[in-house]
Amino acid sequence: MKFSFKRKLMMIMGIFSILLTLVTSLVHKQSWERTLLARYENESVLIEDIIVTAVSDADKAFRILDKNLEPKMRAYSEILAAKYRENPDLSSWDYAALKQQFDGMDIYVIDETLTVLYSSYPNDIGLSFRKKGKPLSEFAQILTDRMQGDKFVADGIDHEVNSGIIRKYSYMPTHDHKYLLELGVKLEDNPIIESFNFLEVYQNLKEKYNYVNDVTVFATSGKAIGKSGADGKSLVVAEENRPYFELAYTEQVVQEVEGTLHGEPVIYRYVPYNVDFDSDVEMHTNRRIIEIVFNDNELHAELRQINRIVLIQFLATITLALLSAYAITRLIARPMYLASHDLLTGLNNRAVFEHSLMTSIEKNGKKNRKTALLHVDLDNFKQVNDNLGHDAGDHLLKETGRRIRSAVRNPGDTIARIGGDEFVVILNDVRDEEAAVQVAVQIIAELQRPLEVQGIDIVQNCEMTASIGIALAPDHAEDSEHLYRCADLALYQAKWSGKNTVCVYSDRIRRIENVDTIPEQGE
Repeated sequence: MKFSFKRKLMMIMGIFSILLTLVTSLVHKQSWERTLLARYENESVLIEDIIVTAVSDADKAFRILDKNLEPKMRAYSEILAAKYRENPDLSSWDYAALKQQFDGMDIYVIDETLTVLYSSYPNDIGLSFRKKGKPLSEFAQILTDRMQGDKFVADGIDHEVNSGIIRKYSYMPTHDHKYLLELGVKLEDNPIIESFNFLEVYQNLKEKYNYVNDVTVFATSGKAIGKSGADGKSLVVAEENRPYFELAYTEQVVQEVEGTLHGEPVIYRYVPYNVDFDSDVEMHTNRRIIEIVFNDNELHAELRQINRIVLIQFLATITLALLSAYAITRLIARPMYLASHDLLTGLNNRAVFEHSLMTSIEKNGKKNRKTALLHVDLDNFKQVNDNLGHDAGDHLLKETGRRIRSAVRNPGDTIARIGGDEFVVILNDVRDEEAAVQVAVQIIAELQRPLEVQGIDIVQNCEMTASIGIALAPDHAEDSEHLYRCADLALYQAKWSGKNTVCVYSDRIRRIENVDTIPEQGE
């Protein structure tokens, strides 16, 4: 299927516009996506910093509180230790009265099995810090060491095991190392702690950033500080995330893992945090893991929005580009067409012919193939112009161009009108001389079909025929100028032989070059 020059030009400009717009749109899309992802990453880091700062501020507030609280807990612990020396029958103690005496601090008695034997807080009686058949946990080992020691130790901010309520605990062993005397004080209602409430900070972050699902601070045991689950007990880290939780704790490096929350896909980020205590005593509360749960729903929604915007912009730009290509094509197609085509017949002009012939000879020479040049000239064309007028002559030339095109079947061959009633055909790949002659014979046969102009069959009445000269490269010449000269001499010989025939250039014809007078080919 052949396309007109104008259509080809528009197709080229349209394809170029589409490719340019596509590349530009993809570049913009990638730039927007990078900016969006960088924004989310920066906000994630900011959220992490805000949370760590809130925890740090709570620790600072606690240290202010601790200056008065810890000495009081030490004094109460010493009272308990002295009471044990006087009355080692722990079952006889009035723990409710002791709690009231100790300003509301709860008392716990832990035995050698690391079980809460007695307490002013009934819910924790029977609570064991040691699991049967399993090695001691880090916290259980710390309790064992403290029971065997002789020092008073107070931890930092901690949580109640069963409920997650924020508390502070202290420990003192009995003189016989059979029991560990523990005191616990609730901190959530303290005005100083409330002024640095990191739980409130977490809630504000969740309200401000839609992609923050939850924030939880865990102790190294994997139980949440200040947060309880649906069962009222201290919230624990999800079992499937436990390896990442442990890795964040041991490696002290942020860990991320994909998971689900309420059936929705989320990302869990575990951030290790160390509390800086002014003490050389080992505490299990000086390390925590902050769990931040993110979702990427908003991110994906914005990415989809970017895709929609890019698509709309792409379609709008393509439309404008195609309209511009059409307008430009209409403006420049005609001048460009005329620069390379014959206005009357629509065939290639002499400039295109000369370039095509030179190019064909060069390419075929490298591939050891032949190029054939057919020089076609109408016989008795002058009679048509003289007897029927130039309009009839123009009609004949246009019809000649169409018939030559129908005779030359290979779309890769070149057909041109080089002036007057002269036409040329470049066969870009022929096997031999015989193949070129076959094409020439077909052209003559096409031109001998009846052609009626002004009610007259000019083929019959004006003896309208054609003569064709043929030359092949590299058989007869190795350059375009010499090949054209050879074809022209062969054409002269065809006319000299009686017209309406085909003649192939040969050594015998070369003698014609010495003839001084050559009749006009159109006569």
